[in-house]
Amino acid sequence: MNQRLHEYFSYGKSERVAILVILLLILCLILLPSVYRQLREPVVIDDPAFEEQLSLFIKQEEAFTRVAAGGFDFSNPDKEASRRKITPFRFDPNTLDAAGWQKLGFSEKQAEGIVKYREKGGRFRVKEDLKKLFVVSDETYRLLGPFVQIEEAAMPAEHSNPGKDTRTPVSGKPLPKYQVELNSADSAELVKAYGIGPATARRILKYREKIGGFVNPEQLREVTGIDSSRYQQIREGVFADADLIRKIEINVLSVNELRKHPYIDYYIAKAIVDRRVRKGAYTSPDELKEIPLIYDALFKKIRPYISVDQIP
Repeated sequence: MNQRLHEYFSYGKSERVAILVILLLILCLILLPSVYRQLREPVVIDDPAFEEQLSLFIKQEEAFTRVAAGGFDFSNPDKEASRRKITPFRFDPNTLDAAGWQKLGFSEKQAEGIVKYREKGGRFRVKEDLKKLFVVSDETYRLLGPFVQIEEAAMPAEHSNPGKDTRTPVSGKPLPKYQVELNSADSAELVKAYGIGPATARRILKYREKIGGFVNPEQLREVTGIDSSRYQQIREGVFADADLIRKIEINVLSVNELRKHPYIDYYIAKAIVDRRVRKGAYTSPDELKEIPLIYDALFKKIRPYISVDQIP
C-alpha cells in the first residue's frame, strides 16, 4: 500500500519544474492586481462639459425632490406644470407690457411675441381671445381667465363690438367692415379679421398653399380647427378672389402630382391620366365628367382649379 502511494505521488525532475512554474504563475496572478494598484498613479479628469452635465443633473434631482415634496400631481403633469409656472394677477391683455407678461410667468421671448402680436393689430375683445396665443395652453387659460379684465377704453373704436365696425364718418353713415382677401393676405393681415388668431392664420396659409387658393370663404371649414361656429365668426371679415387661385394643368401633370391636391385622390388622379392617355389631351375641363369616379358634386369642387391651357 505505502509503495503504491509513493509511486503515485512521486514526480520526475521535469514534472517538478512544471509544477513549480505553475505555482509561481498562480502566485503572480494573485499578487498582480494589488501591485498594479500601488504602482498606478491616479489620473485626474478635467472635463468642463462633464462637470456641467453633472451639476445640471444634481440640480434636476434636487428640483424633482422639492416638487415631489410639494405634492406634484403626476396624473395631470400639464396642469401641475402650468400651476407652478403661472403667477396670475388682474391684468388687461390689451395694455399689459412685456415685463407684465413675464411677471405672469411667460418667458422673455414669449412676452415679446405677445407684444409684437398686439403691435401688428392683434386685439383681445373678450377674455376667450387669450386662447389665440400659441403660448397659452388650455391649462394656462384656466388659470389666467378669471383674472382678465378688458377695459373698453383700451379697445379701438372699431373693435368695441366684435365683428362690426361702429365708426361713423362725418357723413353719418357707418364705414364698411374691414375685410381680408384670403388668397393674397399674409399671416399679419389675416389676424386682423375677427376670429383669426396666429395659429389659425398659419393653418389657413398652409391649407391655401396645399389647395392652390380659395374659391370662396366657405372652404375655410376644410381647415383644421375651423368648425361651424368658428367659421360663423370669421366669414364676415374675409372674402376670396377666385382669379388668384393656382390652376391644375391636367394635360401635363403626373398621377403623383395630381393627387397632391386635397380634392383628388390616387384613383381619381389615375383615372384622369388614363383618360388622357387613351383619348389624347383634354380640350375642356368639362371632359372630366366623362370619368365615372368624378361625380357632379366633386366636379363642381375641382372645376375652378382645372386648366387645359398646357398641351404636351
